[in-house]
Amino acid sequence: MNERFINMLLISNCMRKAITQLFQEVGKNYLNRGVAELDLHQGHDVHAFYRLSGNPSKVVHVQGYAGMSSTEEARVWARMMDYDQMMEIRSRGGVSVGNEHKATTQQFPNFKRGIMIPYDSKVLKDILAENVPELR
Repeated sequence: MNERFINMLLISNCMRKAITQLFQEVGKNYLNRGVAELDLHQGHDVHAFYRLSGNPSKVVHVQGYAGMSSTEEARVWARMMDYDQMMEIRSRGGVSVGNEHKATTQQFPNFKRGIMIPYDSKVLKDILAENVPELR
């Protein structure tokens, strides 16, 4: 492997860790406040599923893109999904975690096709709360 490729892999791995920490920090805050529980999956990207405590049929899916992130900012995207439908799609197989698109119930307009945010849990929580009042 050439040196440039190795450096890209190392940077991507560092960004994946930073995104994971960000999502875990948000999840810990939600859990402590009793508003949601976190289910975290790491692969090429990082997927956080925040299942709403007040309405467990709803889950907020936040995806972090390690390869499109920088040391200062994470590229993230989010949507609302139906938990039961998402789990049914997973049980049938054929799609990877985070690709249960038919379970989407609401797109979040402020996330467009992905946005850059600092690695600051308050920023992510505030943006999610604009779409999901239960998370305020």
